[in-house]
Amino acid sequence: MKDNPIDSTLLMLRGRRRVLRASSALAFAFGGLSLCGCRPGAQPDAALRVIEERDTQFGRLAVVELGRKRYLAYGPDIHFFHESVLDLDRPHELAAPYTRLMMLGVVYAQPYSRMVQIGVGAGNMTGYAIRTFPSAVVHAIDIDRHAVELGARYFGLAPHPRLHLHIEDGRSWLAASKEQFDVVMLDAYDDQSIPAALMDAEFFAIVAARLAPGGAVMQNVYMPIVDAKRLLAALRASFAEVDFYKVGDSAVLAAYQGPARDSRQLTARARELDATLRPVHSLANLLTNRAKAL
Repeated sequence: MKDNPIDSTLLMLRGRRRVLRASSALAFAFGGLSLCGCRPGAQPDAALRVIEERDTQFGRLAVVELGRKRYLAYGPDIHFFHESVLDLDRPHELAAPYTRLMMLGVVYAQPYSRMVQIGVGAGNMTGYAIRTFPSAVVHAIDIDRHAVELGARYFGLAPHPRLHLHIEDGRSWLAASKEQFDVVMLDAYDDQSIPAALMDAEFFAIVAARLAPGGAVMQNVYMPIVDAKRLLAALRASFAEVDFYKVGDSAVLAAYQGPARDSRQLTARARELDATLRPVHSLANLLTNRAKAL
């Protein structure tokens, strides 16, 4: 049975995005993002609000608010998929649970001062890293300049001496870079899954070449749509160890060269960082999401 596009407002997790559907009181025509009352006698649903929209080479992009959450979302028709989410009441927190797990890169990497993020969106993780880790210099790479511009306008992504934004293809940028990085955060998706060019063995060989000794790679995975077996095989071709963290249907993989990190070692490191940095999201608490396998 097909979903009715004018059912009550739904939030359905898909990848790192959520599918937003219009309510029966509010038809959502993404080609133009028009809002109109549809049910006789119904009042427009004020909770769904379009802030700004743009046509990009990757599809229609919009900033939308639903309740007290603000989303940066791509998509045609009535379904669209969010790239970033901001809790307007807690703007300095990471609203998406998997993004908190991505911060465990600083627990794995010693030092963690050189960071690169592929797939920035509106910059939630980028901004959090700059605010939370005062020694970190972050290179943030995204292929869509519109996403970064809207992130600066509506999500708090701000210029900073330790932040270097690059509007480029992530694989090409990393391959051309001469630098090494302590933490590599991989969070690039299209509407279907991780792009093939960012999950093959050749790509992870590039990542491994750019990773400093003692560094770690953090890979976001949405389990229902990613070919996890293929991804793991590609990762393990270049990295000796891969640890798993889960929250809901999302997983974050921590890939690094050996020896393996045991839980006690990681917990001690996380508690030390929690005491020193006082992050909004406790790193030691995030380690409790460790899993044996995907």
